[in-house]
Amino acid sequence: MDRLNDVAAGIHIVRVYMDSGVGGIPTVQLWVAAVPRDQAEEAVQKAIPAGWRAELTRDTLTKETVARMNIRAGEVRQLAT
Repeated sequence: MDRLNDVAAGIHIVRVYMDSGVGGIPTVQLWVAAVPRDQAEEAVQKAIPAGWRAELTRDTLTKETVARMNIRAGEVRQLAT
């Protein structure tokens, strides 16, 4: 399988973290955003609590993974931990 052709376009992974997590260890979550790449970080930032920060990653998802998620255009969602 050609990995490059298997990458889902339009779904972006955003790392969300809070510096003062449990026991001083930063808390990190991964979220996905089905919005244009230049809007992904801001879209997730609007969905998370105050004091948390969003950072767009270069990570990708496969088309198969995105199909199982059943995510719709404009939606942001936390990935299961």
